[in-house]
Amino acid sequence: MIVVVSQLPLLAAFAVPAGSMRWGLVSVWAVLKVFVLWQMMGPRGRLFGPVVWRTSPQPRVALTFDDGPHPEDTPAILEILKSAGANATFFVVGEAARCHPDLVKRASLEGHEVASHSDTHPWWFSMATAERVRREVRESARTIESLTGRRPLHFRPPVGHRSFFLGKELASCGMTLVTWSSRCFDTLGRSPAAIRRAILATARPGGIVMLHEGVRRPPGETSPTVAALPGIIEALRARGLEPVSLEDLRAARPARPQAPVPPPSGAARAGHGT
Repeated sequence: MIVVVSQLPLLAAFAVPAGSMRWGLVSVWAVLKVFVLWQMMGPRGRLFGPVVWRTSPQPRVALTFDDGPHPEDTPAILEILKSAGANATFFVVGEAARCHPDLVKRASLEGHEVASHSDTHPWWFSMATAERVRREVRESARTIESLTGRRPLHFRPPVGHRSFFLGKELASCGMTLVTWSSRCFDTLGRSPAAIRRAILATARPGGIVMLHEGVRRPPGETSPTVAALPGIIEALRARGLEPVSLEDLRAARPARPQAPVPPPSGAARAGHGT
């Protein structure tokens, strides 16, 4: 309905004589289109349903990672978090989780939250049909629950773009739509120093920090996101902001303590790339 209404000024423009009235209607149409697109793609847009992009101010931030699990980055991130005594939320892709189940289990057992980032991460998610949205949400949730024993509480859509059908589907599954308040564009080839500066420039009390696993880089090189992470955690704490999981941030409770995890078997660790 919203999309149809936004097209009415353009249709009306063709029904009036050429002149200022027509251009006025075209201008109204352009403004409405920009508004709808921003509500669909911007992290704070609420036109298509409620969204959490930050919480009330508190001396903590949610540290979140998208696109995992990744065979190299996830273990490295988990080691950094364990060393720092910090917690985070991993927004995993269902098909990647099925390729690397031990990494998902390990993240959960070490006290981190595992949430959904769709099942196959389609870049055109905002244009998906109701059936495809349902499958992306439910299959990823089913995978996460089977690996962690917990139904995911939060969903972050691919690229952060909402779908017309997403709000209703998440409500039926008891999940909350989450975006972010602080990002660093770490998928665009930025250096670790640039990633760290971008996060610190936007991190605020009660905010949600978004980072990525599996960032593209030359073979054999460490992910710039992974390289930046220790400095990000240290700098956040220097500002009085403790990195926690999104679940703990929203519940305003202490982070779950990390638990020792037995090493996975060699067969389970083999896995496949995403």
